[in-house]
Amino acid sequence: MKSAAILIFVLTPLIGLKIDALVQIFSCRSNPGVGLLRSIYLGFFAGLCGLAMIDIAYLVFAPQLFRDLTLSSISNMIIYFALGYAYFHFVGLGETARRIRMLIEIYGSKNSLSLEEILQRYNATEIVKKRVGRLVANGQLICRDGRYFIGKPVVLFIARSVILIKYIFLGKGSEFDKGPING
Repeated sequence: MKSAAILIFVLTPLIGLKIDALVQIFSCRSNPGVGLLRSIYLGFFAGLCGLAMIDIAYLVFAPQLFRDLTLSSISNMIIYFALGYAYFHFVGLGETARRIRMLIEIYGSKNSLSLEEILQRYNATEIVKKRVGRLVANGQLICRDGRYFIGKPVVLFIARSVILIKYIFLGKGSEFDKGPING
């Protein structure tokens, strides 16, 4: 029994990821009004709650192992955040990557697409207008007197966190920065 309990604890981040994916998929499919980004946040939070409940249960039922379980819980949290981050990008890859969308659209068209048709669909001005429109609709940007300001700073916080992580691991915040890899 003890080895099964340890195995479950070790697999806790994967259990959290499974909860994350199931909740994200269910919320996105059952209520299209939720939107992709919100469903991803909802799934991540649900997985995090599942992870916390498992960790808390272990701490309650094995208080003599408090120190070891606390350290394991911290490592489980770090692993879950990394898995959640990877899942976020996996889901967003097909939705936002222009190369993938172009290939899917070309594959799905009956007579293929000409360069003019592709350029018409992927006009840079239209892409920026759509992205700004989504940011305004989500409250992440506010438009006042024709100028845009930060609204809800959630995505900005996430972006800054990603930049910090890139600096820690890669020594630069962007592929355009000079750093150890391209500098």
